[in-house]
Amino acid sequence: MEVAERIDELDGRVACVTFAEPALLARFERAMELPFSLYGDPRRAAYRAFGFGRASIARVWLDPRVWRRYAGLLARGRRPSTSAGQDTLQLGGDVVIDRDAHLRWRYLSTGPDDRPGVDELVAAVDGAARG
Repeated sequence: MEVAERIDELDGRVACVTFAEPALLARFERAMELPFSLYGDPRRAAYRAFGFGRASIARVWLDPRVWRRYAGLLARGRRPSTSAGQDTLQLGGDVVIDRDAHLRWRYLSTGPDDRPGVDELVAAVDGAARG
């Protein structure tokens, strides 16, 4: 959502890849009205290709940082949601790919609360655009 709020600062195309099944993803995309495309990767080929790993149960469900992140979301009026069958241990990340399809920047999340700030994403996109 933070990226959606600052989409005009990103000089490039933004896409979100998730491992959600297409039916679930389509409902989410309609409900959120995001200014970028969502793509499903249920087999996690992109996750493996970019080196996104898995977290331990303790890192996901017992870590106070995760609970603080959820509390922050709730305070801003957002409810964290999980769907039956979703893998809560799959880690994600962010990548910037330049116009020539070269990987220019990668952020590997260490837990569900670990995301780069939008300022960091904007700087990575700007750096990739400059070459």
